[in-house]
Amino acid sequence: MTVGLGGGGEGTPSNVKFDALAWAVGDTALDLGCGRGWYAAALADRGFRVSGIDQTNRVSDPRIEMRIESIRAPLPFTDDSFSTILMFDIIEHLEDEAGVMKEIARLCRQGGRVIVSVPNNDDAFLPQYALTYLHRNDRTHVREYRIESIAPHLESFGFRTLHCALQGTQHIPRVFSEFVRGPRAVKTFARYAITALQKIGVIHNTRIGGDIHWIGEKI
Repeated sequence: MTVGLGGGGEGTPSNVKFDALAWAVGDTALDLGCGRGWYAAALADRGFRVSGIDQTNRVSDPRIEMRIESIRAPLPFTDDSFSTILMFDIIEHLEDEAGVMKEIARLCRQGGRVIVSVPNNDDAFLPQYALTYLHRNDRTHVREYRIESIAPHLESFGFRTLHCALQGTQHIPRVFSEFVRGPRAVKTFARYAITALQKIGVIHNTRIGGDIHWIGEKI
């Protein structure tokens, strides 16, 4: 399976992912599935020597050393090459997740950081209303993750958890607009209306939406 989604698969950069870069340490970084290279470039701005892997090259920043290939084991770097590794919206697409994570552990220096984001898969709330997250319609997802289990799972590859939380914009408008029937314009209006109610705090539910952000340290 080829994967090239990563953080750069989004239409616009994510401020939450930029904030996660505060966990980066050292001076070398790998952005796995780097997309357009937004987050790799942000680390380069801080003086990191940055490498990126993706199946297509959409990176224009010459400071990022690109490798154009699929994300699969073995990864084309020597042991202990990086002090920080970014994996934004990647591991849910990997058929051989275990093989790639073992490679990440090999590449990450002791005391280095791995910064991961994945969609939140919470089955506790929405199915009772016959609703679902839109990301579940993404046929490229091999698996989903829940905040209760992701930390011990990723720790099993040789890391300790520094941070694990739901962060980012909740998807309440996209989820509940599924209730609306009618022309596309009506559904669009409903989504904007729900968004407005969410922004002023009338609609709020911490159990909906947000991506799981996990930061691990190599032990």
